[in-house]
Amino acid sequence: MKDPRKRFWRTASRIYHRLVSEEPPSLNGLPFQAWWHCDRLIRKRQQAQRRGWVSAASKLERELISAVTQLIQQLTTLHGGLSSDASQQQISSVRELYAELRSLEEEFGELQLDLREQSISVSTEPIELEGVYLGPFEIRLNYANLKMDNGAPYRVIARDPHPAFTNDCVTHPHVQSDVVCEGDGQQVIRRSLEQGRLFDFFTMVASLLRTYNSDSPYVALSDWDSIECTECADVIAATEQTRCDNCEITLCTGCAKDCTDCDCPFCHECLSYCDSCHGHCCSSCLQQCIQCHADCCQRCLLENERCSDCDAEEELEETEEELPETHAAAANPVTATAVQPDCLGETVVPA
Repeated sequence: MKDPRKRFWRTASRIYHRLVSEEPPSLNGLPFQAWWHCDRLIRKRQQAQRRGWVSAASKLERELISAVTQLIQQLTTLHGGLSSDASQQQISSVRELYAELRSLEEEFGELQLDLREQSISVSTEPIELEGVYLGPFEIRLNYANLKMDNGAPYRVIARDPHPAFTNDCVTHPHVQSDVVCEGDGQQVIRRSLEQGRLFDFFTMVASLLRTYNSDSPYVALSDWDSIECTECADVIAATEQTRCDNCEITLCTGCAKDCTDCDCPFCHECLSYCDSCHGHCCSSCLQQCIQCHADCCQRCLLENERCSDCDAEEELEETEEELPETHAAAANPVTATAVQPDCLGETVVPA
């Protein structure tokens, strides 16, 4: 087995030469591309609102929030670069970098060094915030570009992902697509990498993962188990959601309609109507009238398997058939007069 101390020295030496060989961080100007992306999302969202596309407008609004957050981060980085003097930074020596790596091993219990990929990795313990289990995270630093000229040189990777229901890319309230939102700690993290203070860098990122800022999450912890209603696109909590009993899509309580017979929830597409009372009813509970073939609910279909309309019509026809006999009897009455014999024993019929 190779001596881990040699790997530490080789890694520390490579990081040191990388730091001293890189030029001071350059400012790339204003983030026009991020600005134009936000502007485009705003115009698309306004168009969706004018046309009444509620679902599309809601989705664009969430994309806009994420885009604006990234724009703010880029502007904050620019501001920090303008207000700092990189030339006065003190770079850690090889011996100090070696000590940093040994301290990281003691702090996190295990340290992964990949000389070929030029990466350093540590893993946190399983993280739980406000009762929401998020799992352990790997903090992987690529030390090929510690000056952060081409974006953050590290990733925060969920080892046992429990992402938000509304966005699979969000594995932590402040981590999206393996990129952490550093917030106010961005400049401190940047300085620690540029100076080679590896212990400070890893412990600060781990501290960010163990905390929750309710003012700027990608997805709030209160909405972590929430999901979009398929019909109206509103975000609904786990306790307020239901599913269509037929197609099993997720619905909010406002979009779900109960069948009047079985009381099961259904979406608009899977719900039918009773032709007799026009009440909401699922197709499984509807039965056809044997006479007019109308779809009827159990309340409107009688024991003779006819709907109430057909049953009433049949009774009316039976009544109308009896009426002519009654009218004929009234027009030609047969008077049943008692036949009485006369005194001679002959029957006398009245004239």
